Amino acid sequence: MTDKMMFDTPRRASWTLLGAAMVALATLLPSASADSGKDVKRMELVTLGTGGGPSVRIERAQTSSAVVIGEDIYLIDSADGVLRQLARADLPVERIKAVFITHHHFDHNGDLGPLLVQRWLFHFARPPIRVIGPPMTREMVTYLAKAFRATELAPIIIGTTRIPGIAETVEATDIPGDLEAPAVIYQDANVRVSAVLNDHYHFLPGSAAAAAARSYAFRFDTPDRSITFTGDTGPSERVARLARGSDVLVSEVIDMDRMERLLRANDRPDFPIEELIEHLRKDHLTPPQVGELAASAGVKEVILHHLVPGFDDETDLSVYTKGIDQHFKGPVRVARDLDRF
Repeated sequence: MTDKMMFDTPRRASWTLLGAAMVALATLLPSASADSGKDVKRMELVTLGTGGGPSVRIERAQTSSAVVIGEDIYLIDSADGVLRQLARADLPVERIKAVFITHHHFDHNGDLGPLLVQRWLFHFARPPIRVIGPPMTREMVTYLAKAFRATELAPIIIGTTRIPGIAETVEATDIPGDLEAPAVIYQDANVRVSAVLNDHYHFLPGSAAAAAARSYAFRFDTPDRSITFTGDTGPSERVARLARGSDVLVSEVIDMDRMERLLRANDRPDFPIEELIEHLRKDHLTPPQVGELAASAGVKEVILHHLVPGFDDETDLSVYTKGIDQHFKGPVRVARDLDRF
């Protein structure tokens, strides 16, 4: 398989079956210590932003993570503040090979446009950056490029050198909306990336969202180790299947009690508070639910990010781990911005 995705409709079923088989085989990949004949690149996780939801904080940026393999960077989500966080982590934008968007909530894609423009401005001669995400990702990238047309036309050099348009420096791909079983969505010489639909949305029948909106979990496999990102999700058997046997599960987590208290204390007659609370209850993971997922998937370690509420005044982070050990007995760590694992 090449870097190119081949998700045209006639092949979806066969790719889904192949992807499921490859995810199952991932647990059989040799570890770095077992692969004595090769120079295995270490896969490092950098939690760039660990705050969940669209709140703007000082201590926690909105959600973004980087998987670093050798000199290459793979970005998972591109939320508000990602450029500054990349700079703070000493991860150059030009080394980003691909961006994977879990879903199109603003706290996951809010700075995709600035990221693409920054890369275009300084590194337009490099191969196009890949952007892979839910349905409408291609449309979003197309319109982001159009939105910055005024920037393209503002001269940055004096001379005759042709600078390509932003659209020429990015290659966007939509993941199929019917990805019920784990499937490979990207592969290169470093890594194989698989995805599956998670459970982050409840739709009203016949709504436009039901036809278009999708949310995904991602798994990264190398000979060194495997890392699965839940994305934003409620309890999900599909995510457990994707994560099966992973070395690391990077999971979202919510303090539902505090969120409900905060929302009810600031009740606004013009906002559907009860409906938002229902979304938070059904479409996110409490610590015990994280533990159930980790135990079901048989992962080795859990790293918590996308902390909700994740506010700056939090001094006791044990609220995010309380109850996980009822189900999962392995190590659990609560990530902070710029942690490396």
